Amino acid sequence: MKKTLILAAFAAALPFQAVEANAAVLDFDGLYHDDALVADAGYRYEEDGFRLVNAGDYPFATYGAQVSPEYTGSTALFNDNNNGVTVLTQIGGGAFDLTSIDLAELILGGSSYSVTFTGTTTGGAAVTQQFTLDGLAGSETFSFDSSFSNLTSVVWTNSPDYTQFDNITVAAAVPEPQTYAMMLAGLGLLGTLRRRTGKRA
Repeated sequence: MKKTLILAAFAAALPFQAVEANAAVLDFDGLYHDDALVADAGYRYEEDGFRLVNAGDYPFATYGAQVSPEYTGSTALFNDNNNGVTVLTQIGGGAFDLTSIDLAELILGGSSYSVTFTGTTTGGAAVTQQFTLDGLAGSETFSFDSSFSNLTSVVWTNSPDYTQFDNITVAAAVPEPQTYAMMLAGLGLLGTLRRRTGKRA
């Protein structure tokens, strides 16, 4: 009986998977420039607790607001490498959900093409989702399905064409209030059992 109580207390003290989350939109507005230039944005970009990394020879870049038609009406980032790989993670690690992203063609006038996103979950599983752009000017919003949750990273590649991305909606998991309550209750029960065991000894 005592063993069962200890196991129950231990289980109650374990962290539960968070259901609520703090949503953030990575909009790259801090990179806005009102000119007709293509500006380097570095090999690493951080916003709202998330990080985008580009390990290619050329850094991320953005179009100035006076460039048309490549400028989509909002500052968007692109990986300036042929077959360039972009990696999204949460700064400091931790699970996150990926909800949606805006994509736009970098080179207009071509045929439609697809971008494949591959996520790695906290359990080590790989999830994928592919979006097909229409080949027209302007950005399109694409939504990820429920498999893109509890992720440790998401990767996508400039293949076959360059793609601008913007307004990445992510959510870092946070414990719910009831999770804290259950953890405290479990720790309290463990403390009580330990005191009782000590007295009997």
